[in-house]
Amino acid sequence: MAIFEKRVELKVNLDDTEKISVRIETAQNVAGHTEYVLRVQRGPLSENSWRLLRRYNDFVHLDKCLQISGIELPLPGKKIIGNMHPEFIAQRRLALQEYINHVLMNPILASSLPTKKFVDPDSYSTPFHDLALQNASLCLRADGQYALGQSLGPIGWRLRKHYFRVTQKLSAGRSSPGQAKHLVKSISQSHARNTIQSQASASNGGSSGGCHADATQDLILGWTEYGPDKYIDDREIHATLKNLSGVQHPYIQPIEYMTSNDSGALVITKFQGHGSLKDMLCCVQPVNPFLTKYGNPKGRAPLPLKDVALYGRQILEAIRFLHSKGLPNGHLHAGNVVIAGGTARLLDIENFILGVPAFYRPFFVQHSKISTFEVVDVYSFGHLLYEMSMGYPLQESVARQITDCPDSLRQLLESILLKDSCKNGLPTLEQVAGHAFFREHVPNFQDTFMQATKTTKPHLKWSTAAKEQLKIALQKAEHRLRDEQKSVRNQKRLVRVQEWMSSEEEKKKIKTKARLEQKQSKLRQQTSLQLQNGPPATPLVLTRSDSANSVSTSHETDSPQPPPPPPSLPNLSRTTDDLHPSTSGERGRYALLDSICKFNKTSLRRVASDD
Repeated sequence: MAIFEKRVELKVNLDDTEKISVRIETAQNVAGHTEYVLRVQRGPLSENSWRLLRRYNDFVHLDKCLQISGIELPLPGKKIIGNMHPEFIAQRRLALQEYINHVLMNPILASSLPTKKFVDPDSYSTPFHDLALQNASLCLRADGQYALGQSLGPIGWRLRKHYFRVTQKLSAGRSSPGQAKHLVKSISQSHARNTIQSQASASNGGSSGGCHADATQDLILGWTEYGPDKYIDDREIHATLKNLSGVQHPYIQPIEYMTSNDSGALVITKFQGHGSLKDMLCCVQPVNPFLTKYGNPKGRAPLPLKDVALYGRQILEAIRFLHSKGLPNGHLHAGNVVIAGGTARLLDIENFILGVPAFYRPFFVQHSKISTFEVVDVYSFGHLLYEMSMGYPLQESVARQITDCPDSLRQLLESILLKDSCKNGLPTLEQVAGHAFFREHVPNFQDTFMQATKTTKPHLKWSTAAKEQLKIALQKAEHRLRDEQKSVRNQKRLVRVQEWMSSEEEKKKIKTKARLEQKQSKLRQQTSLQLQNGPPATPLVLTRSDSANSVSTSHETDSPQPPPPPPSLPNLSRTTDDLHPSTSGERGRYALLDSICKFNKTSLRRVASDD
């Protein structure tokens, strides 16, 4: 009865951090306009590629969507007359290739939804926001404690994570009418913008990193779809998230509420008026769109060295605590850290359970030594430390040179971010926490930490099933990471071999061309010498007549006007001076002498004689 069995279709969750490359192969004329054929490839494998047809207007539309980032892009200008000429189309194809390369090389632009739709419309035409709104509404309706409000728009870098305003219902019995928790409205409402700015300014006017008292009452809901590394069973993930919602640590942001369904999970936390640590470094409002905030921020403010050491040490303690409980972080970056009351706190610690890709995954997949989640956290911490101390993020996987910082900080950054460090191996979390940089700038951190734990005792307890699920998920996630690193390594090796083969072919072509030029040079020299010495003399052939004492000459080659024959030679034994008693011209004389010197007796034939 197999025909009545239910067909199960597995949903393939894409890794949105995989590198996308585009190559414009050719251009074609379709119905009076030009269409460009694009070859798009996701990841290192050439098998995962497809073709697209794009017109120039499609590039213009993409450029308009990316203009809010403030990044200047080299889009070629529009031309009305002569735009169908083959030479113009070839030049425009090269210019559009340069344009799309600039877009994909920028991490901010490459991760945006307009760029994803442009290169992969089949995968990114889904209404992600509408689906998130639907799932979040269903989850909150089932619980009955919170009411979903308006959307905050694309304030984060993840395409499959959406933020909403949320309020706590009075019927839940957890707040009075005057204490109803709410989140600020969307920036699309002009009257709310002033409120947000006033809250942010009030929070910055207090203690370092602190926030306004009213801002601590705001709540934000984040809905996240499951990612490609989601390996926890569907029957256990709800219980696992419930255990995680009870986490307590002075350097981890408390979770107000957490639930999940078959598509993803939602998390409700307190909203900080000044936003994340990245918002503070870029001096931007947290509710602005992601492209506007981080594309080309007008001002950047690196943290004081003492704050860098303090916040870095607090983040390390939070990560070490999670690892001790069997939960790797793997998602550390400036956008997942908030500063509240002079204390750094981690956000989104549930990302590993949800299986979403990490922010720095395109970087650490290039290094085979970064193959465990502890090393991933150390590597991500190095990038975070670099951004806090410099004020801007490191746009490459490794740092070529680190300057403009104290020696102790430079040594710590070099031990994590240099190419040799990533190649030979990174330090452990324990080694980083005990580095001289932290001992020098926060010598009394242990006393501060012990005092903080008295107020908020670290706590995270898993069930037996959750522990087993986390262990299995960790093994599978690291296995997928190593497989991807192997593919990247093989692709790099293949590219090097192709470059070497092409270089060898180029060398052969250069050698062949050099030989040909040398031959042509010799021929030109010979020709010039012949022209300088005059035209070559016409060789003469001596023939013997019936008379033994007579010799005549004849030309081997026909000429239009042969010179007159020399006089007969009565005696062959006479000298050459006697042959020409009168000068008949140097040319005829040289021709005669040449024919005499080249005379060959074997060419003579026997003749019957009467003697």
